[in-house]
Amino acid sequence: MSKPNKILVLEDHPLISMVIEDVCKDMAPHAEICVATSLAQAREHLFGRPDLIIFDLTLADSKGEATIDWLESMYPSITAMIYTGFVSPEIRARAERAGYGVLDKATSQAVLAQEIEAVLVKSGIMNRVLADAPANEHQSNIAAYPGAKPLTWRQVEIMRMTAEGMSAKMVAQKIGLSPETVRGHIREIFKRLEVSNKAQAVNVFLKAERSVKHKFGDANQPQAGNQ
Repeated sequence: MSKPNKILVLEDHPLISMVIEDVCKDMAPHAEICVATSLAQAREHLFGRPDLIIFDLTLADSKGEATIDWLESMYPSITAMIYTGFVSPEIRARAERAGYGVLDKATSQAVLAQEIEAVLVKSGIMNRVLADAPANEHQSNIAAYPGAKPLTWRQVEIMRMTAEGMSAKMVAQKIGLSPETVRGHIREIFKRLEVSNKAQAVNVFLKAERSVKHKFGDANQPQAGNQ
């Protein structure tokens, strides 16, 4: 039996680390995730070479280039993404020399999810075929209109519960994600359905779902394991 892929999240803010962990679990449920809040804790909990590292540059025991230096020396040529606050041109250049992507924490959660998906693919944890799967496999047939980007099965699941009147917190408890991650999904759903509020999203979603059911019947259900 092959060993599970490993992801190291190095972040000292509990809410941010929780969001990163939720996104990783959602996209790569088979992966093993270790969260450390400092370099010292990362040393204590090393569990072999991880396949991917997502890390902040401002930790209690390491900041800026020192964090990059430590990770580069510990894990040369590894896939890594920096998720941090303001980055100076010098630090950004240093990160690029190490081959690390840099994402500002001021970006939206939808962008964070896209960037995590990219590094999951780059690291080999998530297969490109999975990331770009056609409708009826990992993406549904439910879209705002023909040719629009369809909802994923996870987004369909969230919208079905939202249509039943469940809040983001209730949905999060139901499917085992954080409320922040569910709200990130909802923001992405708004973009895909081209709406600006929950009432519009529910209206467009229910119409699209009825249309798909009429056309495809039971095909409007995810295949096992494809959510």
